[in-house]
Amino acid sequence: MEAEERADSLEGWVSVRERPFDADPRPPRLRFLVWWSPQAGRFAVTCPSRGPPPAARGPPPAARGPPPASRLPPPGRAGLLSVAALRGLHGLLLGLWPRPEPRLPALPAGLGTGPAGPEELRPLCRELEGYLAAAAAACGPDLLLDALFPAEDPADREPAYFEPPDELRRRTLRGRLDAARGRLRAVLQIHGAAETLVTLLKVYEEEDEAYRELVSQAADLYHYLLRPFRDMRELATFYKLEILKSLKTEELGPRRRAELKKEAENWRLRAEEAVTSIQEITVDYFKETVKALAAMQKQMEEDGKRFGSASWASATPRLEKVKLMSAQETLQLMRAKELCANQKRADIRKKMKSLSEQERSVDAVDELEIQYYEAQLESYKVQFEILKYEERLLVLQLETVRRLLKEKQDEVVYYDTCENPEELKGLDQTVDQQNSQNPEWKKLNLQLRQLESKRGIICSRRAYLRNKKDQCEESHQLKVRQAQESHKHFLRHHGIQLKRDKKKEEEREKREWINQEYQKTLQRLKTFREKRSARSGQKASGSDPVGPSPHLDDSPPTVSADAQPLSLIFLSPGLEKSPPSDKGQSGRGQGGSEGLPEQTLAPTGEPGEEVKTPQASPLLTPPASPSPSAPPPPPPPPLPVHPPPPFWEPTKVGEKPFSADKFRDPPRSRCSGLMDEVLASLKQGNSGLRHVEPPHPPGPGTSGQDDLLAAIRRGVKLRRVTPGPAREAKASNSELERSIKAAMRRIKKVSADSEEEDDGEQNSGGEWDG
Repeated sequence: MEAEERADSLEGWVSVRERPFDADPRPPRLRFLVWWSPQAGRFAVTCPSRGPPPAARGPPPAARGPPPASRLPPPGRAGLLSVAALRGLHGLLLGLWPRPEPRLPALPAGLGTGPAGPEELRPLCRELEGYLAAAAAACGPDLLLDALFPAEDPADREPAYFEPPDELRRRTLRGRLDAARGRLRAVLQIHGAAETLVTLLKVYEEEDEAYRELVSQAADLYHYLLRPFRDMRELATFYKLEILKSLKTEELGPRRRAELKKEAENWRLRAEEAVTSIQEITVDYFKETVKALAAMQKQMEEDGKRFGSASWASATPRLEKVKLMSAQETLQLMRAKELCANQKRADIRKKMKSLSEQERSVDAVDELEIQYYEAQLESYKVQFEILKYEERLLVLQLETVRRLLKEKQDEVVYYDTCENPEELKGLDQTVDQQNSQNPEWKKLNLQLRQLESKRGIICSRRAYLRNKKDQCEESHQLKVRQAQESHKHFLRHHGIQLKRDKKKEEEREKREWINQEYQKTLQRLKTFREKRSARSGQKASGSDPVGPSPHLDDSPPTVSADAQPLSLIFLSPGLEKSPPSDKGQSGRGQGGSEGLPEQTLAPTGEPGEEVKTPQASPLLTPPASPSPSAPPPPPPPPLPVHPPPPFWEPTKVGEKPFSADKFRDPPRSRCSGLMDEVLASLKQGNSGLRHVEPPHPPGPGTSGQDDLLAAIRRGVKLRRVTPGPAREAKASNSELERSIKAAMRRIKKVSADSEEEDDGEQNSGGEWDG
């Protein structure tokens, strides 16, 4: 039942390309490689990608343009084929290639199970290569490749033989429109062959029929092109209204409301894009019909020059009809262009109103104002064209009405014979009275007066638009002149600063490049040192004696400095103090380690806990290798463990809280390497601490509440507060708002009928539904 109800349904059908099996005039060269695979027991067939033959390559690719998809060489393919598959392929090719030669080489029956090797089957592989090459030349490369290497996914074969239904429908409609256009062009070309007016009138009938067919095919094509944009507009409008309804009725959180508002804005933008596309497609449709009517009118005016006025009177109504249709279609085209111009102006207004606070927002307002003036001038140009064709329509209608009135007036009236001339005068007055009382005559006169009044309105409208256009041009030129002067002033007063900024940018880029190169060099150096330390560690481990050394039984094991990473290499405690002969190190020791004990204190902890002393890097002081014959130095005697000082001690009255006695010879902690620098800087006076007066002790008869009241009486010193960024942003925001409002006032001043245009912009979405 459903199949009977929907007989035009395309379900289950596929669209096949036109002439999918036509041979390519320049087929690509195919070369097959066949080899026997003993592991798989099959023939390995490979077809590498090859281009067209050299003789058919023609001009260079730049001269002939990009090749179509059907002419591109097929990609390389490979596969494994058994003996049964090769025989089945030969049977398939016989239906397309009935010639007996060349034949399929003889394939042994037990080829897949026998112990035959690749070298033994080399001649058979060469014969199969020749057979496949001959089959490709006879049946075509596409069919042979599809038979040899079928695609696993059927969608991969669609570009070769099938096409989407939408593309087929669009191509079919365009083909019909091209055919109708060609028929109208052929009819217009046979006008010169018509020698008599009767023959020419028959040609005009054929021309009208061709034009109607052209309009019908164009309407079908452009309605089909408009369909997806109409659906998108309706869908976007529906979803936007649903979201706004849910925002008003439902109780949602702020996060969900923000998401819904963003989604509604996206749907609104989609609807606007769909409306813009609809307007553009509508403009294309009217361009097609206007072009056809202009050709018909021009040809008919040329035909009128070959005949006299009396004989051409029979074709005059058709000429007026063609002119009227041409003016109407051109008027529709101009109105469609006006909608596009209004949409452009509305977009500029929205951009201007949605400007946020940025660095150059006022300059952006000026640029948008200049763009609006240009769009307004374009709109005025289109409106003048609209008034021009509206006036042309009125003139054509006036000419038609006047011609009808003249025909009524020039009607021949036959009178009876009479001898008195006064009787004839009385008859003429009677005829004039009858004509004035005739309803058709009255209707034509009323229509004539209405058309003349409409023409006067058009003339006044044109004068008003001309004044508005002059104001818009003056504002546009003034704004452009101000922008040029502002730019020159900016370059004049900021040229030096721009050069400095450019120089700074170049220097910054240079520094970045130097830093990158420096980091690369350090990375290479680090990699080199790590490799070198690894090699030296391997050599040291390889040169150690197998048995224990008598000199190193009592000493702790030492590890070579080259065998450790940089982050783990330190100096021993005995080498921490630099020799006095080193000037650099002695200066550093005088400035940073003077007056400090040479030995570190053992931290409090378990008695058996081993103390690990941090060591310095070998990059600063090279390690002194101990002599193998000298005994190791005895360990220092253990020092008495002192209790750690408290973190904070209350100072007595009259004692300075940060006196020099408190920082003289402090005990070292286990992070002595870091604290030495801190203490040295404190000794040199780089601590940054200021002297604080000790609080006076309260008297015997005072309390804390009295001190609080005394502090309240003294008051609090107020600090000067600089205006924060919020006030500056508010001021600049107000400046931006003022510039936007001033620009909107100027824009409204140069726009014609601003209120009507605003109403038209709101309703412009539904005007061109088609």
